[in-house]
Amino acid sequence: MRRLTALMMGAVLMAGLIASPAVAKGDKAPGDQSIVEIAAGNPNFSTLVSLVVFAELDGVLANDGQFTVFAPTNDAFDALIEGLVDAIGAEATAALLSNKDFITDVLLYHVTDGRRFGNSVFNANNSKAIEMLNGDYTWSNPGGTITDGSALTADATVVAANISASNGVIHVIDEVLVP
Repeated sequence: MRRLTALMMGAVLMAGLIASPAVAKGDKAPGDQSIVEIAAGNPNFSTLVSLVVFAELDGVLANDGQFTVFAPTNDAFDALIEGLVDAIGAEATAALLSNKDFITDVLLYHVTDGRRFGNSVFNANNSKAIEMLNGDYTWSNPGGTITDGSALTADATVVAANISASNGVIHVIDEVLVP
């Protein structure tokens, strides 16, 4: 699976993104780095960053707007790719992963407008609808405030919460959300 991921993303990685310092979390004040700079500086997000560049969303997520990103780790992307290969085969998976419209739709399903820290993502007693930038909704599970280990959806768990960027907030998740 890693070989397939490497082949698909190799050309995109040639963009040579600049690495940045480690991620800081928990500070609600805007950070010094953009969402893209934080992700590019963390090796656990190399697949996400490659896909963002491939979909040409890096300029948007590096600018002045305010966004909340539910950022899947490399392991989450590896699991998705492995599942796709098992379900539809390697060739169909490669074709899907090279489809810019598909990748853009999946990535925008991980982004919502505005700075949304945990308390605006989760509700203590009820599921909460979150409108994503692709126009679809995801639902957060009840649980009060977001913390490491909070369930975002039935499948995705937050593994790091409230990472403040200059243009938004990042919540690290362990599954890729698919619209």
